[in-house]
Amino acid sequence: MMKKWTTWISFLLIIALLTACGADAGKYVRDEYPLVSVDGKGTNMSKVYEVDGKKVPAVAAELAAKESPKEKSKESEDQMFLVYNDKVINLQKDPSNDSNTLVQIDSIEYAKSHYDSSFLQGYLTATLLQSIFGSGWNNNRGSSYDYRGYTKSPSYTATPSTDTSTAKKPTTSDRTGSFTSGAANPSSGSSSTTRKNDGSTPNKVTKPSASKPTTSKKTGSFKRR
Repeated sequence: MMKKWTTWISFLLIIALLTACGADAGKYVRDEYPLVSVDGKGTNMSKVYEVDGKKVPAVAAELAAKESPKEKSKESEDQMFLVYNDKVINLQKDPSNDSNTLVQIDSIEYAKSHYDSSFLQGYLTATLLQSIFGSGWNNNRGSSYDYRGYTKSPSYTATPSTDTSTAKKPTTSDRTGSFTSGAANPSSGSSSTTRKNDGSTPNKVTKPSASKPTTSKKTGSFKRR
């Protein structure tokens, strides 16, 4: 009997371990919440999702329960971070609705190349950041660079390009000129009819009469041999 219980407990532990290994907070977010923004590509990518009706601490606890992070920043209504070996999850209060939360999932490469180092160190330990991003990671972008996430970065200000120029309609201009309505018929002696295209009455042109060449009569005589 004891052996049977031992076997059953071992089986449950194996199932629990397999389930824990398969847990992925990023996949959970992708399956549960709508995508609102994407930046970058490949291993340097960031995706933002919107969670309706849940505040930052509640969403952070929900994701940490799905996949335990290496570090979780202290609880805040405005912004929190969850750090994993393969991603950084940035949770922020939606600026347009205090009841909603924006979940930004950044690849390690994206977080390393975008976030201000001093900003992240305000939420996470420097030792952890160095272990994830590398010992030489620091902010070399200057004091003017202050990336804090989706709601702060100018690169995320998605302003759809609108073409305010209206399609130009074809314009017409009053032009004067003439065209020939038919070719002249030499055999009939009629000339081609010329008409202006501005609606005016064409001037009648009288064709001068052609003068026939004149011949002169010559007189003379010849002798027959």
